[in-house]
Amino acid sequence: MEENFIQFLDNLKLTQNQREDAKKKYEGVINCMARHFYDRSKNDGDQYLFGSYKTKTAIRPIEGGSDVDVLFKIDKDTYEKYKNNTSGLLQECRNALKDTYSTTEEIHAWGKVVLVKFCDGTHNVEVLPALEKDDSKFCIPNTENGGSWDDFDPRSQIDAFLDSNETTDGLTRVCSMMIKNWVRNTSTLEYKSFNIVKDVILFTDKIYPDGKGDENYDVIIRDFFHFWIKRISDNDNRKSYFQTALDRANKAVEYEKEGKHIEASEEWRKIFTPSLFPHSDKNEEKRDETKHFSIAARPWSI
Repeated sequence: MEENFIQFLDNLKLTQNQREDAKKKYEGVINCMARHFYDRSKNDGDQYLFGSYKTKTAIRPIEGGSDVDVLFKIDKDTYEKYKNNTSGLLQECRNALKDTYSTTEEIHAWGKVVLVKFCDGTHNVEVLPALEKDDSKFCIPNTENGGSWDDFDPRSQIDAFLDSNETTDGLTRVCSMMIKNWVRNTSTLEYKSFNIVKDVILFTDKIYPDGKGDENYDVIIRDFFHFWIKRISDNDNRKSYFQTALDRANKAVEYEKEGKHIEASEEWRKIFTPSLFPHSDKNEEKRDETKHFSIAARPWSI
């Protein structure tokens, strides 16, 4: 089953063209913002990329748009101007973008972000205007409940992920990608990407702190579901989904131990997207354990 999982992971990774498309779009948005607010082209100090495109846990397929999350750093003058008018700042950001993205894209401003939704159905860009503070955290506008400025610390989130991924020799990243696919394949399950990564970090740091080692991916994913089923509250709406996934993973692991590769793959294809997880087409042949008796003449037949 290990080969199935390796192929599955390869199927989840973004292509080079998809990575370039994401970068081109978010850099274009930041460049447009820099021209508006600073009257110049962007530089690297204007932005801070975070989320799945920073941690490289974004997965295929990209259906209906996949959001690239990026901060645009505003200066103190802009902050002072909109200190008591957070919705006004988001509207200015929207106005800054609408001339460039006017004919084929949609631009929406709500909550804390401005969303540039591209018509090609691939990558969209969610840009958050943010004031960088002396402690390297950010202050971002929130237009809800009358408006406020909220502290936001994406750097600590990214650092926690990178530290875990390095310690576990990449296991944190690939587990995050696979669990994201499980959530995507479970249409009614509400489980935010940020929380998935946070839960995977806790799991790998406690159960596989040194990485995958000689263990197989099927056992590791089974262990993830087992780890969290014991920790999720009975009142958590995710509980039944974890239990269903654990039951199927347990069955798949047992099938694999018995050499029933076809049946094992079919259970995993119930957990993950069937078109991405390979189907095994052959089971192990059982050895003929029939006892062969000697045909030497018996004493009583002589």
